[in-house]
Amino acid sequence: MSHPVIDRPHTVSSYDIQLAEVRSIINQMASQARAMLSGGLDALQKADKVAALQVVAQDKAIDELERSLERLALLIIMSRAPMAQDLHYLIAAIRIGKMLERTGDQAKRIARRLDGFDLVELGPRFPLVRAMEQYAAAMVAKAIESFNTASHDLAREVIASDAKLNAMNQSLILSCRAAMDQGQLSSGDGIQLILMGKQLERVGDYATNIASDVSYILTGQ
Repeated sequence: MSHPVIDRPHTVSSYDIQLAEVRSIINQMASQARAMLSGGLDALQKADKVAALQVVAQDKAIDELERSLERLALLIIMSRAPMAQDLHYLIAAIRIGKMLERTGDQAKRIARRLDGFDLVELGPRFPLVRAMEQYAAAMVAKAIESFNTASHDLAREVIASDAKLNAMNQSLILSCRAAMDQGQLSSGDGIQLILMGKQLERVGDYATNIASDVSYILTGQ
């Protein structure tokens, strides 16, 4: 997988291999985090406790990838003394890894909510929750694409798109409050739904942070 910023010949070929490994780990983490988000919502929708536990268990793998990424990036910084653009890339890579690890955390927390829901009451509001999950996952995917292609335009698109996810979250909050006021939704389930919406909104924030880190790679600011 090429990268327009750092894929240029370095004096030491092992340096190129290390930089490629940084990029590979980030893409592995992004793929796994998005799969966990989808899997967590699938488990809730199907009331599948086994699938929910599998999502929770996957969090350990993404945590280990994040630790491996940080160790590798710091090793490169200490041993290679990279110049400005490569240094920006490595610092941003560490930050991006943290955002993806936190995305995995949110997916894990969503999966753990299975036992706290009355799935009958969840039903009417689940399409909006699912739409938020898909939108947030698409933001993560586009943010990683902006990283892979060094695209400032894509990064700006991700940052601009966060407002729509925030609006979706606000719609969920208002829907839950109205249903609770009318006795159509218990306060416990309403709070669970509102908290889950906040978790998905946070995933959008992580995608926005990744896009901002891409801007840092490209501009140094």
